[in-house]
Amino acid sequence: MADAAGLVRRAGERVRAAGVGPVMWCVVLLSAGLTVLEMVEYPAQLVATTVLTVIHILCLLVLPFYPLPMSVAVAVTYVGCAFLPDMSGASLFYGMWVALAAVGRYGRLRWWMLMPPMIAAVRWMVAARAGIPFGDYVMLLVSFFVVYAFGRAMSWRAVAVQAEQDQLRYERERDRVEAMRRDARAASRIHDAVTNNLAYMAMRLDYERSRSANDEQHTALFDDLYRRTIDTLGEVRTVIDMLDGNSDGTDATDTGKEHDSIGNGHGGDDTENSVAASLPCTAFPDRIRDVLDRGDRYLSQLGFAGESTLIDNLPAGKSTDADDVTRERESAVIDLLRELYTDIAVHGDPSGEYHTVVRRNRDGLSVDQVNDIAEHSLLPDKPHSGKGLSLHRTRFAALGGSINTSAEDGTWVLHATLPSDPSQQ
Repeated sequence: MADAAGLVRRAGERVRAAGVGPVMWCVVLLSAGLTVLEMVEYPAQLVATTVLTVIHILCLLVLPFYPLPMSVAVAVTYVGCAFLPDMSGASLFYGMWVALAAVGRYGRLRWWMLMPPMIAAVRWMVAARAGIPFGDYVMLLVSFFVVYAFGRAMSWRAVAVQAEQDQLRYERERDRVEAMRRDARAASRIHDAVTNNLAYMAMRLDYERSRSANDEQHTALFDDLYRRTIDTLGEVRTVIDMLDGNSDGTDATDTGKEHDSIGNGHGGDDTENSVAASLPCTAFPDRIRDVLDRGDRYLSQLGFAGESTLIDNLPAGKSTDADDVTRERESAVIDLLRELYTDIAVHGDPSGEYHTVVRRNRDGLSVDQVNDIAEHSLLPDKPHSGKGLSLHRTRFAALGGSINTSAEDGTWVLHATLPSDPSQQ
């Protein structure tokens, strides 16, 4: 029983793969039944005619499973019976019509178009041999071409339906990819904004807590705010993981010195400058200088020493804010800089120095950053996701750029490049 069920299941799968519907089955069964009825009403005189007719019916019944091979077999049995010296027996017209319709429906090669005229020629030869006037069977000859044309029309309709389904599938896939891109952009925005400020707040609270060690009331307040900030930061990390494709919301583990995005790196007194730095109407060099200045002030408040430099080799009047593509590239660089400053704050060594250099020329934009690696993080309680720099790498790669990092002898080195948009050159 299991083997029989498996055979039936595989047969059904083959029928569905061939695109054969219930209408086709009804036509095949009706044609086979009419052919059997003709065999009974008009028995053949020759055994060969009977054998070919039986083979014809069997091939017709198997035709839904193998449309083209069985159509050829039906045509061969029809031609074989036509050349036998036996005018009795079943006409085999019904099976031949079904076979020609199947050839029109499933035949993709041009040579399948030769079957209708070949069958018509055979029938004409048989009728001419029997002395039948041409006008008596001309409609029969035309019917061979009509059923083939009907099959071709079904094929064209199937192609149109398949094209429509492919279009719908493409649109669904496009919507899915666009949703993934929106989620990735949302994760990046949350990572670069919310987690940045939360991390900065946690570091400032930890710093103020250490300064108020003798004031128990303030220390308790700072402890509570610090814990709440760290907990909120962890929840935001979970949301970022979910948007980035980690559906279970578990935190990824940060390995090695892989930098983790933690902040814009600005305090309350820099809010006005932060808004100005994000406005597209502000010239790019001014936005870069604003980010560099805020980053230096932010790190100096935490005891770091270093400098940030912008090397702008483009003419002063050169505008690079003309289109969305250019603005996207410049925004990617600015967001990366914000990432780097807070990475230095968490992973850098305050006793060492850091250096950040941004270059802009006709070839594109580049960022070079160097800092000493601290043995212990200034924010050990911060939940790590390992996605900070990874998100920026993905963004740079999508824009045709790259971010390369290395850590040797206690020094972290980063080199990022974004080539110019060829359409703007």
